Amino acid sequence: MSPDIPHRIPPRASGGQTVSTSIGLTGAIGLLTFVILHEGRDSRFIDATGIAIVFGGTIVAAFLAFRLAEIREALIAAVDVFREDHSLDRDLADLVAFARATSRHAIADAETRLKAMRSPFLRLGLQMCLDGSPTDDILTVMNWRVQKFVEREAVPARLYRTLAGFAPAFGLLATLTGLIGMMGKLGTADVRAVGASMAIALLATFYGLVLANLIFKPVAIKLEQRTQRRVQMLNIMLAGIVLLRVGKSPAMIQDSLDAMLREVRDEVGNAE
Repeated sequence: MSPDIPHRIPPRASGGQTVSTSIGLTGAIGLLTFVILHEGRDSRFIDATGIAIVFGGTIVAAFLAFRLAEIREALIAAVDVFREDHSLDRDLADLVAFARATSRHAIADAETRLKAMRSPFLRLGLQMCLDGSPTDDILTVMNWRVQKFVEREAVPARLYRTLAGFAPAFGLLATLTGLIGMMGKLGTADVRAVGASMAIALLATFYGLVLANLIFKPVAIKLEQRTQRRVQMLNIMLAGIVLLRVGKSPAMIQDSLDAMLREVRDEVGNAE
């Protein structure tokens, strides 16, 4: 951040996403451990057939429903839920520094700052301002970029929501398979053996529900929330780009961006 730009944006509360994800993951592991230890003294929670049908079937269905590139993006996105999004402070500081340079007609300085910006979205918008593009053209191009960003970000969340529907279905399939085998033993096996076979069959439903409600759905929700936050950040940058293009002063741009960012962070804080 340039030393001639006062940083008046309220500091971002860091660690919210990673802390909540870590707490949730720890709680899920603790809950499953408690259930297995408490109820598993006279029964077993591992069944190779159920695992093969539920886990294997869900994976196969994912490859049938989605492209390999989409599956790869979803795996990367699942890791990203444990990371905090980068702060917008630096991007907004870069925008205001660029506005100060253009207000002084220091085009060379503005171009140098433009090349050093880390946000491709911000670089494109400010380059269009520097080129003198009409405001309507800037809005059209940048809103199109936001829309494409939303579409791209929606793919991993949609994949995990789809898998959340597949997993219980394959759990039911494995359960039915086990019940069919159990029915075949009714005439020859005693009640104890039938009960054990039924417990093994129902384990598959347990696997499906755990996958859907403790893994796939939470990850999908986290990714959707991340997309919402990122779109808010892009819209704030777009507002700053438009203010620059219509000729507002750097001080007014910074005050406006401070107010918008503060409002977004207040909303996020209240939601948490």
